[in-house]
Amino acid sequence: MAKFFEKLSNDCLELLYDKEDFNVIINVGVSPNNKIFQAHTNILRYRSLYFHNELANISKDKNNIKTINLKHVSIQQFEIIIR
Repeated sequence: MAKFFEKLSNDCLELLYDKEDFNVIINVGVSPNNKIFQAHTNILRYRSLYFHNELANISKDKNNIKTINLKHVSIQQFEIIIR
């Protein structure tokens, strides 16, 4: 049973890096030190109360994508948070 949950957990983590079917763009940092991350709302919502609330208040664009701007967060900090 433990192996099942370990595999399931790894599968969910792989969604963080899956560029297919993403529906959230996260702009982190301020130019020229900025980076764009792509993610899935389901992963973000269930891993973070902040993202759960933030995503509830953001409208989708014409391509069904939500965009979050995190100018107050460094790229290094966000990479730790997202994992």
